Amino acid sequence: MAPRVRLLLLFVIWTLADPVRLGSDSEGDGGWQQRGPREPAAVAEEERCTVERRADLSYAEFVQYYAFSRPVILQGLTDNSRFRALCSRERLLASFGNNVVRLSTANTYSYQKVDLPFQEYVEQLLHPQDPTSLGNDTLYFFGDNNFTEWASLFQHYSPPTFSLLGTTPAYSFGIAGAGSGVPFHWHGPGFSEVIYGRKRWFLYPHEKTPEFHPNETTLSWLQNIYPALTPSARPLECTIHTGEVLYFPDRWWHATLNLDTSVFISTFLS
Repeated sequence: MAPRVRLLLLFVIWTLADPVRLGSDSEGDGGWQQRGPREPAAVAEEERCTVERRADLSYAEFVQYYAFSRPVILQGLTDNSRFRALCSRERLLASFGNNVVRLSTANTYSYQKVDLPFQEYVEQLLHPQDPTSLGNDTLYFFGDNNFTEWASLFQHYSPPTFSLLGTTPAYSFGIAGAGSGVPFHWHGPGFSEVIYGRKRWFLYPHEKTPEFHPNETTLSWLQNIYPALTPSARPLECTIHTGEVLYFPDRWWHATLNLDTSVFISTFLS
């Protein structure tokens, strides 16, 4: 068999053995960065990341320096390349397009819920945030996942290997448009991984309550409140990129802002 024919045959066998390697994920953004007449919100990364990044963190160091005291960005902790391929726009719509998903309003308390087909959310509501919209006018897909219906996807996710004694992990999967996010709130500790896109985080320790309105979007807060903050009053902040995991301790205030159309999954420790 000629070398060229042998290489072609090996390539065909390789792709058939693992078809998840094919598809829109080869574009690098999973097909989520749809360009159309509505351009993404003009939001930039922070001038300087003030959350430490660690690529070689041991569990002992995690517990000693971060678990109960401050956030940290973890790099290379797990390999979720297969899960990422399954989260491409094309694959999620093919697998879950007809599933009904529960959306929450993007304000601090997220009281209002709306149910609609996942495909309708992606094709009609997944657009850049309107800077003039209020949080209770903005629908956001995160959490409230039906774990039975999404089990075939979640079984491929490798959560962070670090855990805390006495806690039980719970997933929260989401997809949101550029400029969207959730304003300041707090809850138990957890990890948040970006699968596609970029997510900017703002964090305060619990004893330092941020200045914000619970119905003001993070985008509006960034444009109207953030510029007037003194250096000492500014939060810890950083943009989490694809494949990175942010850990936040118990009861830390945090707000999020998606710089692109983003796919993300959080592991809450409750």
